Parts: sequence; C-alpha cells; structure tokens
Amino acid sequence: MMGKIASVAAAALTSAALAVAAVPAAAQPKSPTIDAIKARGSFKCGVYENVPGLASLNDKGEWVGFDVSYCRAMAAAILGDATKVEFVKLSFAQGMPALRSAEIDMAALAITYTIQRDTELGFEFVGPTMFSGHGFMVHKRSGASKLADLNGATICIVAGTITESLIADYFRPRNMTFKPVAIETSAQIMPMYEQGRCDVVTLEPPFLAMRRSRLKDPGEHIILSELFAKSHMGPVIREGDAVFANVVRWVHFGLVTAEEMGISADNIDAVLRDTKDPEKRRFLGLEANIGSKMGLTDDFMVKVVKAVGNYGDIWETTYGMKSPGKLPRGINALARDGGLQWAPNWR
Repeated sequence: MMGKIASVAAAALTSAALAVAAVPAAAQPKSPTIDAIKARGSFKCGVYENVPGLASLNDKGEWVGFDVSYCRAMAAAILGDATKVEFVKLSFAQGMPALRSAEIDMAALAITYTIQRDTELGFEFVGPTMFSGHGFMVHKRSGASKLADLNGATICIVAGTITESLIADYFRPRNMTFKPVAIETSAQIMPMYEQGRCDVVTLEPPFLAMRRSRLKDPGEHIILSELFAKSHMGPVIREGDAVFANVVRWVHFGLVTAEEMGISADNIDAVLRDTKDPEKRRFLGLEANIGSKMGLTDDFMVKVVKAVGNYGDIWETTYGMKSPGKLPRGINALARDGGLQWAPNWR
C-alpha cells in the first residue's frame, strides 16, 4: 500500500515538473518610459532651482540635495551611470504639467502625497521618501511661540500648493484668521519674509531649518514646534507604466534596504567580495537575477549605492548632522530605530 502511494506521489511530482518545464520563460518586461530613457541616454528629472536641502547648485556648480540624490539613483539604476541626469528646473506649479506632457520622467519636487493627487490626476507617488508635517517660522520679534499666537497673521504661501487649504482647515474651527500672500515660486518665499512682507512663512520643518540657516541672522527666527498638518512627500511619475513604477519604487526601497543591511558606498566593495549572507547576495545581484526580471542589470542596486550611498547617507548629507540644518532623523529613521522608514523583503 505504501509503495502504491509512493508511486502515485512520484507520478504527480513528475507531471508537475513537466508542466512547469512547459511554461515559457517570462518575457523581458516592457516599459515605454524606460525605453525612451535608454534611447535618450539620460534621465530627465524635474527639480527646484534653489531649495537648500532638496535641490540647489553648490559653489562648484554641481547639483546637490535630497531629491537630486534620488534623480541620480534612478539614472544609476536604469542607465548604469548616475551622471546621466538632465536636471530640469521647475517651480511647483510647473511640475505636474511638465510630467503630464513627458517633458520630464520624474518630478522630484517634494510633492505632498494626497488622495486627490493620487487618484484623480493620473500620477503615481513613490515612497514616501520623507515623512514630515507643515510648520511655521516667525520673526523672533513677533513674540509668537505657539500656533494660537498666529491669529490674524500674514502668511507667505507658494501658489498652487495645498498649503492655504491646510492652514484654513486648521484655523477655521479654532476661530482664527490669516491673510495669505501668494508667491509664484518657493525661491521667493524667504526674501519676502525677511523683508517683512509677511509675518510667517510655512514649509515642512526640514525645509524651514535649511532656509533659516541662509538668512542674515538665523537666530532672529523661530520655528514653532507645533505642526498643523501631516506631510508625506516623494517623487512623482506618470501612471500607466507599471514596469517603470516598479523600478522607481524599488530603487527607493533599495536605498532603505541598504541602510538596514549596513551597506554603504564606503563598504559595498568589501561586502560584494566577502558576504555569504543570502539576503545580501540577492540584494547585490549575486543571486536570484532580480534585476534582469525588472528590465535592469542584476547589480543595479550596487550602482545606486556606489553613486549616492544608502538612505541614511542621503539624509545625513542633506538634512542631518553633516549638513547645515543638522536635523535629527526623527520619524525618518528606520523602523527598527523608532521611525517610519522601512522596506519590504528583498526576495
């Protein structure tokens, strides 16, 4: 009886094996966006012209910043060369139209993730690459120390953003009022604020801290500790190209995974040479052929990490202790360290 069961089981396994063998190998994934990027030989990335920490030119004329690093990471993954980026300078209001018309491949403009933008506008969000909230900075001479002190304040706001509606939603139920001063580009905010044309300026605290560091007298300006709204930010791409969306999404997850694994630009060659950890070997493209199944090279994350480091490296040099802002990671720390940044399993 046992022999009969064994024979039946063996026959079933053989049939299953033949069925699997008969299934054709998966076709190379097709992406019109990636095909266009490779044909062009560059990744077109929309960035702000001069927002310290996010995107700006250093004294050598080189693009630097948090979002700039993500642009370079995408070029490294898709083209194998992080220098093959065409940075397109855009205001916030120009970003989504430029993306819709395919003037750019990705808008790296710290766009806040909202249900309307995600479901109604034909765009897809990556990340969030940064978790934050909306806050206020005031002149020290104003005497304001909390949100309740801002009743009747004049507030500078970039036109086309959701900021004005967020402030209104917070102020109205508290019987508070404010006077919005619409500004065309984010680069105009601080000069107008410093000139006293508005009492208050509002941005996410990381951006406020970086901009305060560039004012004539940073000590004369206070960033209030209270936040009035959530802000989940990240790069944005067009909907309709699932293969490209997977690549962009997993480059972000890869940057986080590299930090989780302790892999950085400084040690990646040693890890490549020495590691026997199967998870790290999959991540580095030494096993499993994950990259080629995405339409990339298997070692695409090696190229990314060598170019820009891991997520923690990007944070520290743009907003953290190696930057003028010297901001703590806070909720952008890894989940294991009490933050919100984490990545799915690399398998």
